[in-house]
Amino acid sequence: MNAKEPEIIDRFIELRAQGWTVARIAAELDVCKNTLLKWGRRHHHRIQNLRALETEALSEQCRLSPRLCLENLGEDSRRIRDELARRNLEDVSTSRLFFLAALVRREARRLNGPLRISESVTDLGSEADLFTQPTVTWEI
Repeated sequence: MNAKEPEIIDRFIELRAQGWTVARIAAELDVCKNTLLKWGRRHHHRIQNLRALETEALSEQCRLSPRLCLENLGEDSRRIRDELARRNLEDVSTSRLFFLAALVRREARRLNGPLRISESVTDLGSEADLFTQPTVTWEI
């Protein structure tokens, strides 16, 4: 391992987390694709975690945070429930409002899921099969 390799690996992880292709990274870093594939297998947890954190940061910038979405869904659900309470069963679109209320509840359950962070507990230098490496996962 040369002295610059850890820096290059860190840059590789950043670029992969941003969605760059292996071919594009190979050209950018001047590293062969096979090496990048090996690094990708070895550091897949770091890539996955960084991708999750970057996605969360981007959603915050776009004001699409899970919290804001849940607040909006809560408001939508309240408005639908209020409208349903005012309507009688003779209104044709009442069934549509029941359907919308179910969709809002389903989306709220989906968004309310935990953020999962995982890491391999084996030596990161190991060439063991990724599917047999012990992994620790945290739900935040």
